[in-house]
Amino acid sequence: MMVLKKILTLETKLFIRKYYLIIPMFLSFLYMFYGYCIMKDRLDNFSFIRTSGFVMMVLTILSMCFGVINARQDKDAKFEEVLDTLPSAWIRQMAKVFTWSVCSFVYCLVLAIFCTVWVDNGLNELGKYALQVAPYIFVNFYMPMVSTWLIAYSVEKTFNPKLGWPILLLIWYVISPIKNGSSGISLMLNQFVEEPHGNPHLLHYGLEMNIGLLSRKLWFLMFGMSVYIFANLFRLERRNLRNTKAKIAGTAAILLFIGAIPLAAFSTKYHSQGKMRYLDFGIWNDKILEQAKERFEEKYCNGRIKLLHLELGDSKGNLLEYYAKINIDNIKNEPVIFTLYRSFAIKDVKINGTEYNEFVRDRDWIIIQDPPEGEAEIEINVSGRLSYALGEVTDRTLLLRPDFPWYPILGKHKVILPVLTYDYLTNNLSNGKPYDIVLKSHRGNVITNLSCDIGTEFKGQATGPAVIQGDYESGNIGGIHFVAPPSIYYSYKEYISIVPDLLMKYRKEFEDSVGIEADYNLCDKYNKVFLVNLNGSMNGSILVNQNELYLDYSSWLYPASEDGIRRSCEFLRPMFILECFWRTGKYMESSVAPCLFPSLIEIAETGEKKDLEEYYTEWWGEGKEKQIVWENDLNDIYEIERLVKAESKDEVSKIAYEILRKWITVNKSK
Repeated sequence: MMVLKKILTLETKLFIRKYYLIIPMFLSFLYMFYGYCIMKDRLDNFSFIRTSGFVMMVLTILSMCFGVINARQDKDAKFEEVLDTLPSAWIRQMAKVFTWSVCSFVYCLVLAIFCTVWVDNGLNELGKYALQVAPYIFVNFYMPMVSTWLIAYSVEKTFNPKLGWPILLLIWYVISPIKNGSSGISLMLNQFVEEPHGNPHLLHYGLEMNIGLLSRKLWFLMFGMSVYIFANLFRLERRNLRNTKAKIAGTAAILLFIGAIPLAAFSTKYHSQGKMRYLDFGIWNDKILEQAKERFEEKYCNGRIKLLHLELGDSKGNLLEYYAKINIDNIKNEPVIFTLYRSFAIKDVKINGTEYNEFVRDRDWIIIQDPPEGEAEIEINVSGRLSYALGEVTDRTLLLRPDFPWYPILGKHKVILPVLTYDYLTNNLSNGKPYDIVLKSHRGNVITNLSCDIGTEFKGQATGPAVIQGDYESGNIGGIHFVAPPSIYYSYKEYISIVPDLLMKYRKEFEDSVGIEADYNLCDKYNKVFLVNLNGSMNGSILVNQNELYLDYSSWLYPASEDGIRRSCEFLRPMFILECFWRTGKYMESSVAPCLFPSLIEIAETGEKKDLEEYYTEWWGEGKEKQIVWENDLNDIYEIERLVKAESKDEVSKIAYEILRKWITVNKSK
């Protein structure tokens, strides 16, 4: 023990003397602080850490330099062969690794403290953020620093500098993110975050830690340790290889190398939520597009929901499991049909406590052929997955909207609507009357549209349940149920009442401009504003459901001001009007309307055709493959052709308003 203590003291003194390398390490603190300063105006407190890939690259270079210098100390002193024959040779090698590990730990601890204070940014939640920042720093900074030191020391000790240094440069290159390779091998070797420039759509997820990221760091560390042991064994004479310590070291090196192989193989796949979103789009997009083009026949809705009871299971990953109990009355002697998106499997169905196996699962519908007349209690166990375009289900986040049938919705409805032949959006299926809903969560605290509270049990009335989970705040701000990530919540809570007032003004102005009065269950006030992650949703940056507004928080990442909010709302205005007057749940066979509705609003108001003629030629011009899904699209194309041929501004505006009136799906009393 005394030998170890003295060697540690010696190695620490040698480390302190390398001030020319310690200075850049301290400068990295200033660089991180610089990143914090230039990004602190953004309401993503973690952005400066997510974009710290270049700091990681610099630290691995410095670690390699320390490793090379440590290996050369013995060579330069001409004591290497003598020291390797001493009884305490292995203690000395362990002390070198331990010294660097401790120095790296101290550096990362100081960095984690600084970053936690900067991230907190006056929110007084140091404990909460420390639990995210500290693991992130130690996995992404500390582990690669130790790994690269081990490899650099081993290479320098084994090879001539003319060969060793190019090898180290190659190793640094293959583990860096600058290659932007997407192959499994490239991903496995990458020792940095999968997205070195960060992802603004992970604010509600916090600092991301996933098993794939940890596996990449761990296999490389184990590989570095095995290389370090082999390099020291290689320097020993044959007679020294036969002693017990050398045999134990060799066995440990082999076991470390073997253990690193499955971890390396596991890390060849993406596990980052940001990357998974892009991969998910490629997997689901073609399937959903085909679903949007399926023909649909409306049917009479048999029954009326009195109560919906949901219990969310504690499933992991992107799997959603729940139990649903539905109380229905007014049932006639006809089949009862529920709409439930087809990616959800039905485990079992019970009616009035008795198992029922005669139900039919047809695409997005559950058909109960012979329901009891009058009243019934229907129980369903459901399990399935969702595309990010339709909702969000991860191990620690949820976004399940009431307008989408992730839960059983009474009646037969068209779920996915086509936008020409290349895109789609979801229909709004929760525009009926509110009913009683009870919701329980077995996967931790959630936020719902039933209450302003954050918890696991909720009761209330709504046209459908919304479930939100992640790093969000929820509260009642002047009669408005406001939900947003913490940094956005505290910045916007004094101004949030401006948003529903402005959007209501836009709705009234549009009603007046097209000369209608909506005779529909449109609300008088939007009193629920949810700034959530809509990234990936085909419906854009805003969704409207009765008195609820769902806004994509990535458009609100700057400090709140009245002018800024007005600009953001003005940008959302065309899509907001589409939500209110076209995506209402009423089925219309038109793939042209959802594509051009927002554009026609501006054309009607200004009398200028903008790029409409160019779009018309591209989609429906002579010699072009027609962008047509339904036969009714031909009528819409004829109307657009009239608009394209119009000459004066007044004529353009008149025709545009005529088309908009035809496309509006709400009932009109004028």
